[in-house]
Amino acid sequence: MSSHAECRFDTTSAAGEAGLIAVDEHTSIGCWVRGISAQDVEITVLDTSVVPDVFMLTSSPLETVAVCRTLWRTDEVIGARYR
Repeated sequence: MSSHAECRFDTTSAAGEAGLIAVDEHTSIGCWVRGISAQDVEITVLDTSVVPDVFMLTSSPLETVAVCRTLWRTDEVIGARYR
């Protein structure tokens, strides 16, 4: 996976927005959108190990459901790029 340096976020525009990650067609988990840009998003979840490498994200700052690919992850934070 890539490093944090690849992602550039505007942390003021979407800081603190709630969101949902679709893990599969039957399961969603809550997340916190910490940063958003034209091509990347940074989200916080309780356990990133349950989030697949490719997932769907919904949040009020996003105009549509975004399909995202994980670039990097820590135990609680994921940096992803829109597909």
